[in-house]
Amino acid sequence: MANNVFEENNEHHQEKLFSPVKDLPPRIDEKLQNHWSTHFYQHIFTQIDETKFGRLYHDGYSRPNKPVNELVSLEIIKHLLDLSDEELEYAYIFDFRVRNALGKETLGDNICEKTFTNFRRRLMEHEEETGQDLLHEVFEDHRSYFQDEFEIDASTQRMDSTFIEANIKQLSRVDLLAKVLHNFLCDLPKEIVQELPAGIDEFADTDNLELSYQLEPGEIPATMETLAEHTAWLVDRFEDDDEYAELESFAHLQQVLDEQCYRIAEFEDDEDVDDSDDQRQPGDDSSPDWQPLRTYTSPEEKTETDQSEENTELSGEDTDDRSDHVGLKEPDAIDSGSLQNPHDEEATYRYKNGEDYHGYKANVAETCNGENPFRLITAIRVDTNNTDDGDLLDEDIPELSAETGLRDLLVDGGYTHKEVEKRCRDQEITQHFSGITGQRPAEEKMSLAAPEWDGTRMVACPAGHEPFDQNHYETGRISGKMEKEFCDGCPHRENCFVKEQQQHYSYGFRERRVEIAQRRKRLDDPAEQEFLKLRAGAESLINEMYHKDGEKATFTGKIKVKNGSIAKAIGRNLKRASGFLESEAKREKSAG
Repeated sequence: MANNVFEENNEHHQEKLFSPVKDLPPRIDEKLQNHWSTHFYQHIFTQIDETKFGRLYHDGYSRPNKPVNELVSLEIIKHLLDLSDEELEYAYIFDFRVRNALGKETLGDNICEKTFTNFRRRLMEHEEETGQDLLHEVFEDHRSYFQDEFEIDASTQRMDSTFIEANIKQLSRVDLLAKVLHNFLCDLPKEIVQELPAGIDEFADTDNLELSYQLEPGEIPATMETLAEHTAWLVDRFEDDDEYAELESFAHLQQVLDEQCYRIAEFEDDEDVDDSDDQRQPGDDSSPDWQPLRTYTSPEEKTETDQSEENTELSGEDTDDRSDHVGLKEPDAIDSGSLQNPHDEEATYRYKNGEDYHGYKANVAETCNGENPFRLITAIRVDTNNTDDGDLLDEDIPELSAETGLRDLLVDGGYTHKEVEKRCRDQEITQHFSGITGQRPAEEKMSLAAPEWDGTRMVACPAGHEPFDQNHYETGRISGKMEKEFCDGCPHRENCFVKEQQQHYSYGFRERRVEIAQRRKRLDDPAEQEFLKLRAGAESLINEMYHKDGEKATFTGKIKVKNGSIAKAIGRNLKRASGFLESEAKREKSAG
């Protein structure tokens, strides 16, 4: 995996006898001590456990690795200062702020952009092979250190999510088909491309990309059908050819065919068709529509008539003897996890509030106790953008409870998730929802939160009576029976959820309805409404982390996008801590 041997970096502990720092005037030195770069060295750089990264490097004889604490720190600084890799390279060499953050007192050593990309590749490959997320472990260590060092109470936190646009061009369906076809053709030797059926080879030319801008709207459907036919033919032709079937471009070709198209049943001879098929009822999928597989011939074997018909098909015009063997799925039948662009095969599609998103989703939490010196980002997760908020929260529940002491979590209605809510309760975490999805029950109907409940057992109805028979089933259904003598003259009878039977009154509903009703009741409590005002700051957290919804990712691929967000979260925490330390220094100076 690597061509370097691992060595820990202890050079920064060795103070130099002579350096420009030693000659700084007192007032300038004071500014340096209160600068973010010094805080970075003290609270980020020196806290990085390099030994965790030793497995990324060789044990044998080789040149030493670039210090891991420097590489991790540079990833954080890249996002802290919003630098490109080229700018980061020059900042490492010439920018004293960056040098100071890495514990360096002088200029003199070099680095190149490839060092950054190689380190990211090692991190990605290690996570793919082992499942160990080394950069997230750095974040966990950093969070624990900051919480202890600055005595931060993390019992109350707020959480929000946002979309991260993938660093790809949004492709229409016709452009996606053309792109994967083009990529595979470019990977084939030219002599093979020249032997392909006439029309296919045209898509090796970049002029036939971005067809959505070249075609009239009426021409697009027929062109898509032609592209689908070409794609299916190439998949059938090369799927058993190991030399080409193992190419990434072929995998994309096959993936798009599977996700965007469906096969129409093929028969070798019309005589094989069962006449009973004509009696098939509409909507019966047991015998789908079919047409024979189109027979392709090489350009040399085509007659002028054949070539004319082929050219007509490629132009999008219908012909009487056209015989497709693949069909295009309806847009709503295509999974949101389908390939959006071969440049980033992990990016997914999401439609929300009238907007299209292609890429990933970030989930972030921070402390919001007003007594803390600053707000600490406590959780950062990134996944595909078709992942539910509740699933993202689920990954952090045990950690946030055990490691940070979380007890009250403020979220919006998007985090409603039955199993996740149960796990929060098991970890003694109370979720406070700022809103609830679904319609509010009619005012005249009694709320299921009106009775007194002990879990799923009704202790007393609104009139103060306990059911004489109660059941709670594994399916989550609750049922019970009430004495007639209690219900017949009850003032709540008309609005109550019980139904009259011959010998008694009964009720039955799923426990989830009780949970939602109790949640609505809490939302109506003025004290809860006041507490939920803390949730409003979650939007500023997202803006601070990502500036705006849909910010484009710097990298492609889920792991790299995730690692970028982790580095950004650590950098934001450092900036907050640095602001607090600087204000404290000014306050102490004024007091003195």
